[in-house]
Amino acid sequence: MSFPSARTLAGLVVAGIAAPAAVGLVAQPASAASVGTWDKVAQCESTSDWSIDTGNGYYGGLQFSSGTWAEFGGRQYAPQADQATKAQQIAVAEKVLATQGPGAWPSCGKLAGLQRGGPAPETPEAPARGAGTSTVNKNGDAATKARGASAYTVAAGDTLGTIGSELGVSWQTLYSENRSVIGSDPDVIFPGQRLAYGSGGSADSGSSTPAAAPKPKSSSKSSSAEGVLPVSGGSISARYHQAGGWAAGYHTGIDFAVSTGTPVRAAAAGTVVSSGWQGAYGNAVVIKHDDGRYTLSAHLSSATASEGERVSAGEQIGRSGNTGNSTGPHLHFEVRSSNGYGADVNPVTWLNGLGVSL
Repeated sequence: MSFPSARTLAGLVVAGIAAPAAVGLVAQPASAASVGTWDKVAQCESTSDWSIDTGNGYYGGLQFSSGTWAEFGGRQYAPQADQATKAQQIAVAEKVLATQGPGAWPSCGKLAGLQRGGPAPETPEAPARGAGTSTVNKNGDAATKARGASAYTVAAGDTLGTIGSELGVSWQTLYSENRSVIGSDPDVIFPGQRLAYGSGGSADSGSSTPAAAPKPKSSSKSSSAEGVLPVSGGSISARYHQAGGWAAGYHTGIDFAVSTGTPVRAAAAGTVVSSGWQGAYGNAVVIKHDDGRYTLSAHLSSATASEGERVSAGEQIGRSGNTGNSTGPHLHFEVRSSNGYGADVNPVTWLNGLGVSL
């Protein structure tokens, strides 16, 4: 994995300012960037791996050098940024931003729209005493459940469907109450976003799905189909059995050209047999489907399904990326007759059998 070449050792060091003075100047930074913006920076810098240490001299989701981490007070949390929590890394980043501006992240700051003077970071807050109870989402962040309106902090891998199941509300309710936060696509939410629920809106009162809210898991299947495309919105950049420099002498799957972070879904119902780093495939998820076939979704920026988890067709299992032996952001989708390299079968034929056409 590599990061923007514009980042240099000097990129996060304040020139001409002694360390004690710099820390003093930014001990109480002005509100600067939301958690959503920092998530975008981290996605660009480290594919949102807040505990990453690749040995390149930069650490954590926002890629701090050791000197910068120490200079801006990070060692009160941990020796290096990769050992600190996401919230702690953002707290230090706020100090860096207050002094150096978005140029401290020369490439990714610009891409993420990072700037001074934005809204205050939306870090999780504990409920007031007596106001309600506090639960914990799957990443260990506090999710406040107060009487009346409550809030949930989105964690990595969450979807509106999984959050709704946990909170006992429908995804339509969550989307209706939080459309101004989420935006026009209910399938795209980001870690750190705070979603209100239980506010007594029309959806909680038993109304039907809002007419303007699309289904959060789009697919090409008809009502009678058993499968879905593993990713939407991408063109095919490499076809099955295409000749080339692959280890098998040909391409063993289909490549979908999509940007990093695009939701990747289970093409059919099945059980996750592996999820995580798989060598040249990078982050990948392998599913054994009910018909005995296996699918491999590879080069993911994050694999969010868990080994042993039962998934249904269209359920999100990760996000596309550029990990492993990959020349650019895409999804490598492979179908196998058994769980091993060399057992590949034609993915198009298999998908067609499930009612999905390419």
